[in-house]
This record gives sequence, C-alpha cells and structure tokens, in this order.
Amino acid sequence: MNAPLPAQASAPRHAPMTQFPVENGCLVVGGKPLTLLAEAAGRTPFYAYDRRLIVERVQALRAALPGVRLHYAMKANPMPALVCHMARWVDGLDVASAGELRIALDAGADPQDISFAGPGKSAVELRQAVAAGVLINLESFREVELLEGIARELGVPARVAVRVNPDFELKASGMKMGGGAKPFGVDAERVPQLLERIGAAGLAFEGFHLFWGAQSLKAEAICDAQRQAFDLALRL
Repeated sequence: MNAPLPAQASAPRHAPMTQFPVENGCLVVGGKPLTLLAEAAGRTPFYAYDRRLIVERVQALRAALPGVRLHYAMKANPMPALVCHMARWVDGLDVASAGELRIALDAGADPQDISFAGPGKSAVELRQAVAAGVLINLESFREVELLEGIARELGVPARVAVRVNPDFELKASGMKMGGGAKPFGVDAERVPQLLERIGAAGLAFEGFHLFWGAQSLKAEAICDAQRQAFDLALRL
C-alpha cells in the first residue's frame, strides 16, 4: 500500500506580465512589434529593452521603499547601454569585476556610489578599485593585507565595508547565502577580529554588507531576514 504524498504548499506567484502585450499575434516591446525590432537590429537573436518600463519599475520600488538608496547590481545585466540608462535612475552601482568597474565609470557613475563585491577579487582589481575611489566589500583577511599595501603604495585611503556571512538564512529561498559555512564573506563571529585588523591597517571602514539569500517571493521571510540583519549589525 502506497502512502499518500504530503500536501504541497502553494508556490508564490509572480505578478502577471502585462508589460509586453501581443497584438495581431506579435509581441510588442516599447510600443513596437518584435518583427520591426528584428529588422532594425538586422539579425536574430537579439535583446530588446523598454527604457520606460525600467524607469517605471525603479519608481515603483522607490515608492514602496521611501528613504532607501537603490543600487543596481551589474551582475544582473552589465550591458553598457543598459548600465548607462540605469545609472541615471538609481543611487549607485554594484560591480564584481574590473570589467564591470570600467563600464560603471564609463557610464558616469560617481565612484563614491560604486561598490565592488565578490570573493575572487585579484590584486590587480583591488588596485584599480582603490585608485578609482570606490567602496570595496571585504570578503577575507587576505584582502585586508593586500589593501594595506596598495593604499600605502598609492598614497590614497582604501574605502571598505565588511561582507558578513550571517548566522541566519532567508527562509523559503532558492539560493541560501547565510546560516552556515559559505564561500562569501566573513563569518559573523570573526568580524570583531577583522575590524581590529582594518583599523590597524589604516583602512577607511564605512559599514557592513549582508546578503542572506535570493529567489524568495515571501514578504514575511524577507522582512524577518531584514530585522535579523539590523540586529546583527547592531551587535557587531
């Protein structure tokens, strides 16, 4: 006799995609049929973006989160034309490579509003970041040692934040980035030691970077993780 399968919880649903209508059997993007866009592009496949819709989404997020500074993570899409457009509507850009840093600077973003994240930053990338004056999210003690030497050599302060591997995770997330050993960031219990090393190295500490998960559409889980993040930052 087979045991009954457990009841599955209803999966969260995305909002309906009404931004791209279909007219006369053809998808419409930015008010133009896809066939006309393909002719203009001169080949297929190609990418098509609606600048107006992008601005509307940014404005909707600002309305929902008043007082919060919005940064665009270029790993989502580093296409130069798109980054140039986003740079005019958000408060800063987050990069994860020297190539993305160059695109961000070419887009006219203020270095004060650019942050450089990622656990695999090379010495060359760190040097470029310090020279540009962007904020560097530290992921290890090794990066402190490298930055101490780079800042001394260049004669400029290195702006840093500490990426913390939190001791909690985002519930119901498809990608968990906290709550245990992870390749990203410094474990929360080691952060006080790292802060002492940052001070001794003469680096300019500006705050914490926390990321505990992604791919969750449950508002309650996101709010709970935010509360825990603030509590963790206050403890540190």
